[in-house]
Amino acid sequence: MSPAKPNVHRIKKIAINKSDEVAFVVEKLIDSEAQEIVLNIPRFSKLADSLSNFHLIAREAKLLGKKIVIESVDDKVIELANLSGLESLNPILSRSRRQFYDIVSSKKTREDNEEEGIKTRKLSDSVHQKKPIRRLFKHRARNFIGGGAVLAVVIVAGIFASNVLPRADIKIVSVKEAWAYKDSVRAEKLAAIDPALATIPGQLFTEKKSHQLSFPATGKKNIEQKAAGAITIYNAYSSDPQPLVATTRFVAPDGKIFRLAKSVTVPAAKIVEGKIIASTLDADVIADQPGPTYNLGPISYFSIPGFKGTAKYQGFYGESKGVMTGGFIGEAAFPTDADIKKGKTVLAETLDAILKEELKKKIPEEFKIIDGASGFIVSNQIVSTRVDSANNFSISANGQLNAVAFKEVDLMKMLERKIGKDLGGDYVIKTHELSYGKARADFANGRISFPIDFKSQVAKRIDAELLKSRVLGKSKKELQALVNDLPDLDSALISLWPFWVNRVPKNLSKVTLVID
Repeated sequence: MSPAKPNVHRIKKIAINKSDEVAFVVEKLIDSEAQEIVLNIPRFSKLADSLSNFHLIAREAKLLGKKIVIESVDDKVIELANLSGLESLNPILSRSRRQFYDIVSSKKTREDNEEEGIKTRKLSDSVHQKKPIRRLFKHRARNFIGGGAVLAVVIVAGIFASNVLPRADIKIVSVKEAWAYKDSVRAEKLAAIDPALATIPGQLFTEKKSHQLSFPATGKKNIEQKAAGAITIYNAYSSDPQPLVATTRFVAPDGKIFRLAKSVTVPAAKIVEGKIIASTLDADVIADQPGPTYNLGPISYFSIPGFKGTAKYQGFYGESKGVMTGGFIGEAAFPTDADIKKGKTVLAETLDAILKEELKKKIPEEFKIIDGASGFIVSNQIVSTRVDSANNFSISANGQLNAVAFKEVDLMKMLERKIGKDLGGDYVIKTHELSYGKARADFANGRISFPIDFKSQVAKRIDAELLKSRVLGKSKKELQALVNDLPDLDSALISLWPFWVNRVPKNLSKVTLVID
């Protein structure tokens, strides 16, 4: 019988870099032939970011049948190792401390910036001076000056007469009559201008916003208050989601209990190449008992006693990355009913003002909003009676502002059509006075109904462009007859210029027509 081969590589030390992920460490464990492995983990290792990393190492070691010892000078690494059931040691306890520095090398890429050479050349300017033109026939030219001046005047006068003269100015004054309307008008989305129904198009504008304000709490009383905060729940157990009911207990290392504020479902863990990658879920927790002793700092590990005695106990756990606050026993400020009532009023007024400013930015200038055409709604008012360090409590609420707007030009068109129906013809509004009453709004259907008091002077419409084209080239007598045939004519003023002109110019641009 040959002698047994000595057992080699039974113990191996593996140095872990700060940036190494847990998957890389697990691969090292699998690849190593050693049955006992010492993992040297430096300060600030990524492995110390989560307890689940150490749980995974411990689980893999168990499956491989290998003994794992964690060696580190980082107290957090030692703590996490102990919490996961791994052996640990701090090598600096038996020797003097040394200062370590991380040296990070970086390569700098040199960019070659090519500068284009700019060739500059000076251009010599050639200055060409023209010699003065010799004034020939100087004496003869003088003889033509007198006659040329006269000719120039004649030419300029001709140009002036053809381009400026003549002109015709006509002013027509129509007969006006009074017309009034004192009744309701309805503005509605998708509505048309209809004088029979007294409707015009309207448009609904809406603005929403949530807001929160703090107010001083003036009351005093003895209170007991539980601390509260948030934890991150880990599923490093299986690829199945895990429901947790409200009040599920999470136990800190010192035995203090925090309970889930509401029911949650922890997502399924991911399985990558046969390895479990823990899933996470953030949830709110409340201390089991009141008092300041539950105002805890970040806790790296919360166990779930409900899973104790099962395989899930190691696979499901919690971690608080922030602090638990609010635990208190003693006399403290609290908001009275008067404080809350006043706070709600101020918050509603503030929300209303904010929404009005925001809505004003949205509505085009041509739209008009009258009194009663807008409505503010406040909802979901939540009062938090928990006071802060400055003895302030808070109120939050949702606000909504609705407004139905219309174009005043649409209202005037509707009134003109109504005038035409009442008076029997095509009329235009010459002067008017308009006042609005308070509107009645139906925001659900996007409409308003509002009274108006309208007083006006109206006249029959005269097609100015058509009349202007008809008067071209007319004599004074023809022009007078044409104007006199106009319906409801009050007066007319016709001016032809200059005085010798007896016909309206045939050029349209030389005729001015004003209808009053």
